[in-house]
Amino acid sequence: MPDFARFSKKNVLNMFKPFFSNGWTISDIQHALEWRTTPGLHGKEAWGALPQHNRETQSYIDYCRILRAAILHRMNQWRTATGEIMLSRSQRAAAASSHARAAARAAAERRAQQAAQRPQLRTTASRGAAAARAALAAARRTGSCS
Repeated sequence: MPDFARFSKKNVLNMFKPFFSNGWTISDIQHALEWRTTPGLHGKEAWGALPQHNRETQSYIDYCRILRAAILHRMNQWRTATGEIMLSRSQRAAAASSHARAAARAAAERRAQQAAQRPQLRTTASRGAAAARAALAAARRTGSCS
């Protein structure tokens, strides 16, 4: 991101170190700087552009301070009320994917159990009808029934 060119690598790392230590990626950081955690006006979630340097009214140092404060403000919006860092977009996607896979496995197991129990759930009449059909089929194969 071009706005970070104004900062040293050490300064950038210090701004994002807590997020990186919680498993965030660079694309997660970029997403957090561009999108709000909750919808803003009219359901829009985008932050908009970071502050730009106005050479007529700001010194370069003041601009860097304002830019750093804006970046930290946006990143702090991704913390809970207790100060814990929220799950990033990629972490939420991975959690949703693993949850969906677990739900699919559970549904497949339920279907397998139901299929295994299905012969036991048949009524006496349906079991008798199935036995009669099997006896007729066997008689037809042996040729004793014409």
